[in-house]
Amino acid sequence: MAQSEHTLALESLLRPRSVALVGASDSRKGTWAEAIFENFRHTNPATELFLVNPNRSEAWGHRVFPNFEAIGRPVDLALCLVPSRAVVDVLTDGAQHGLSCALVYAAQFGEGGDAEGRSRARALLDLRDGYGMRISGPNCMGLISLPERLLLYPAARVRTLQAGPVGLVFQSGGTFQFWLQQAGIRGLRFSYAISSGNELDLAMADYLDFLVEDESTRVIACLAEGIRKPEAFMAVAAKALKAGKPIVMVKSGRSRRSQAAALSHTGALAGDDAVFDAMCRAYGIIRCETLDDMIETCLAFQAGRLPDRVGAAIITYSGSSKGMMLDYADDADLALPPFSAETAQKLEPLLDEGLKPENPLDIGATVAGQPERYSKICQIIAADDNIGSLLVQGSVPVIASDNANPAAFSDLAAATDKPVIAWSRTAQNMSDDARRFQAAAGMPFLQGMPQAVRGLSALLKFSQARRRGVKTLAPTSYDGGPIEVEAMSALLAESGVTLPRSVMTSTPEEAGRAAQEIGFPVVVKIVSPQALHKTEVGGVALGLTDPDAVAAVAEAMARRLRSLQSSAQVDGFLVQEAVSGLELLMGARTDPIYGPVLMVGMGGIHAEVLRDTAIRLLPADAADIREMLDELKGRALLEAYRGKPERDVEAVVSTAVALGNLFLEHRGWLGDIEINPLMILAKGEGVRAVDVRVIPKERQPEPRS
Repeated sequence: MAQSEHTLALESLLRPRSVALVGASDSRKGTWAEAIFENFRHTNPATELFLVNPNRSEAWGHRVFPNFEAIGRPVDLALCLVPSRAVVDVLTDGAQHGLSCALVYAAQFGEGGDAEGRSRARALLDLRDGYGMRISGPNCMGLISLPERLLLYPAARVRTLQAGPVGLVFQSGGTFQFWLQQAGIRGLRFSYAISSGNELDLAMADYLDFLVEDESTRVIACLAEGIRKPEAFMAVAAKALKAGKPIVMVKSGRSRRSQAAALSHTGALAGDDAVFDAMCRAYGIIRCETLDDMIETCLAFQAGRLPDRVGAAIITYSGSSKGMMLDYADDADLALPPFSAETAQKLEPLLDEGLKPENPLDIGATVAGQPERYSKICQIIAADDNIGSLLVQGSVPVIASDNANPAAFSDLAAATDKPVIAWSRTAQNMSDDARRFQAAAGMPFLQGMPQAVRGLSALLKFSQARRRGVKTLAPTSYDGGPIEVEAMSALLAESGVTLPRSVMTSTPEEAGRAAQEIGFPVVVKIVSPQALHKTEVGGVALGLTDPDAVAAVAEAMARRLRSLQSSAQVDGFLVQEAVSGLELLMGARTDPIYGPVLMVGMGGIHAEVLRDTAIRLLPADAADIREMLDELKGRALLEAYRGKPERDVEAVVSTAVALGNLFLEHRGWLGDIEINPLMILAKGEGVRAVDVRVIPKERQPEPRS
């Protein structure tokens, strides 16, 4: 794989040939400098180490240089373990003498908003811009490069980590080491692990780019508080998806309070969480709810197998576990197809009496104690063309006296190239024996039933995302200015968004005559910049049946609005045919972080209360819209029920695609477009965009059409 500019820039950080430990001193015990020096002694890397401290000539029996000039040649990486007030001077000296990269552990570089910290941060960026020196951190706890045997993290516990395929980027330094330790206990093996800190210069996207291009890394785990370079992040996520390297992520910021904490803690822009989810789906990023889930999911991916079809099989030797696994599978929308007739025929004589060869399969307590028979059953299921992956019940040995034999599992793993995940009913202790058993079995042993189902679901989601690919956002070809309300209505209609029959009028009397032309009953709406939410100002009247009533209502609307706001501007009155049906909400806007998005949800006055919505990044095709509708809690309302007709779902789909495409074409001037409600008629009768709000960029909202 060709190296990118980011990869080359990060060579000196993650694969340095020389390292300067700045702040080296053995005058006090337990310092970060001492811990990192001891890590050097423990792993004995090929990287050359220089100790730097102007106040010492020797530390830990080694020479200490007073500055970078004294070293006599450029250094790849400086580990800056000095107080924040000294960092700029130290790195200025380093940059002037050829230093390529600096890893800054100290805080107080503007993350708290103080002027002095911001000044320090600006000075570091000036060094980057002036000398080309790159900066990792500040306010981080270092990194680990296991292929180079470099443990630049101030703790001895990282010495137990094993080299392997999982790369890591955490924006939290403290959580970083504890997750690494527990993940290592569970059997994860690592390539590179980075605590990225405040990301003043190098950001998560830069580290991810390195990991995607690194041949030893096959899985990437992330803990994020915010995404600082969203365009670069999405570009590297697309590259990771194409390369078949899953990004597994925990991201804080779902709640407003959490978003506020992220802003004050790291300066990150957390953004709208629902849009972040949509971005993850578009780029195949696997988002986990918890750090524990991320361990289990990375274990599932570490095995290196992806399903080539949706259907999964669950095999257990417990009736109660079968019931619970069915529940968890339903929660995760995990498809459990029936076994083929041939498979069922082969299974029946191998099961305990009275048990059916069905999916999920309860093999019975007798077979549970017969490993060879158990393995044979699983191998028969693995050969079924209906099945793309297997979840098989199994436990690692807790103590050496368990005398467990992994052969039943390793034989199964060798008999198929499909993903096979073993699962236990609850979490287990992991010992050296347990890890050896897991390695010999040739498959991951995920701890807990819901965790196992979610782990397999992650494999399926990533596999589906790879087949789907990332849609390209084409540039807009419309370079004109805002379009007025009446012209916008015509444009919507031309684009495939069906509007009710309507007439825009200037006076109440004109509204009455227009109503007669349209045909009764009609709806009348006031058109005013001060009446964006018309129902709140009494600006909507429904079910009017004669022209005099229409004129009177329009006149009353104008008086009421002016009584609420004397300077209110009344542009006229929109008279529409009355339409009844199921109400949906549909809208498009440009998210400030992740770009154009489309939203579909339950509409009308309940839109803000129920918040039953689905979001996708644009462009979105018909398949995306159908998935969005299926995500809605109110999806069943589109079907026939209690005398209500089945709704015209295909018209909804085509309208959403048209709205998304229209927004993309006009996003140069269009800030937001919303249909609320979109009235869904019976199947075959189409939809009506009853109320459309158009908001240009950088302007006050314009009237609805």
